[in-house]
Amino acid sequence: MKKSLRLVVAVSATSMVISALASGPGTAAGVDGPATNLGEARSAQPVRLVAGRAHGAGSYVGPARTRSADRVAATATFNVTYKGFTRPARRAFQSAVNIWATRVTSSVPITVKARFTPLGSNVLGSAGSSFLWRDFRGAPRQGTFYVDAIANKRFGRQLDSSPDIVANFNSSFSDWYYGTSGGTPAGKYDFKSVVLHELGHGLGFQGAGRVDSGRGSVRLGGLPTSYDPFTENGAGRQLLTFPDNSTQLATQLESNSVYFDSTRVRDANAGEPARLYAPGAWQQGSSYSHLNEATYPKGNANSLMTPILNPAEAIHTPGPITQALFKTIGW
Repeated sequence: MKKSLRLVVAVSATSMVISALASGPGTAAGVDGPATNLGEARSAQPVRLVAGRAHGAGSYVGPARTRSADRVAATATFNVTYKGFTRPARRAFQSAVNIWATRVTSSVPITVKARFTPLGSNVLGSAGSSFLWRDFRGAPRQGTFYVDAIANKRFGRQLDSSPDIVANFNSSFSDWYYGTSGGTPAGKYDFKSVVLHELGHGLGFQGAGRVDSGRGSVRLGGLPTSYDPFTENGAGRQLLTFPDNSTQLATQLESNSVYFDSTRVRDANAGEPARLYAPGAWQQGSSYSHLNEATYPKGNANSLMTPILNPAEAIHTPGPITQALFKTIGW
């Protein structure tokens, strides 16, 4: 019987590259066929967290209290490569990793490249997956892109040797707090919360939504990510039903009325879809791939994945909406 070939496509979140899988993304992808099986890699923008300026009383959102004997065992392994980290920064980073390790499940280790580097003056951090993959063996949906960590989980091993998550933190920022207990001092930004947030983007809290020159899209190369099919406007119409690369879709993405809707999310959110951040002017790296700041403000149980972190604000748990969203997109 003639063996069928399967196309595996990767979209780069960090660099502009187009290559055969045998020599670029998916060098392991002769996995589904001979090395002549072609794939593709494209650039995509990481998602960022912005430093807020709303000073006031400190707030802490942490996991539910449990006795030490009842703590949940890790269900995923994270291997982190650090660049430019001090010892306190590494401890805070590992503390955030330990949280995600009990919230996602995978038999394939999740690799992370973490570095301190200059970012924008008000940017705390940015992150995303190295690649987005579609039509691999085990993909939950065909014609849909998945971040590295989900694709590897579903495929059963690493599709590519690049780090699954690339996370950058602002080395020019002087107001970091590296403690891990949640007692962030006034005027300081909780590093553990920033790490937890950015790892969330790398694990899949990111969609293909964008507005460019007045035209909107929620696709990459004509296809959605696993996040995009669940986004809708305030009337409940899926954004994927609007014409791609259109002014109509740009209007929706800048409407301040965009939601993530799935049965799991509604179960976690009192029967309602989760409101996404969609301000009237597109904010690259912030719009669409965050929960809405005003709906889930400082101190809210679901505030981790909003686009702004304020001084003295600590969030050390993903929150029920994000955990439900992750189950929806492939975890």
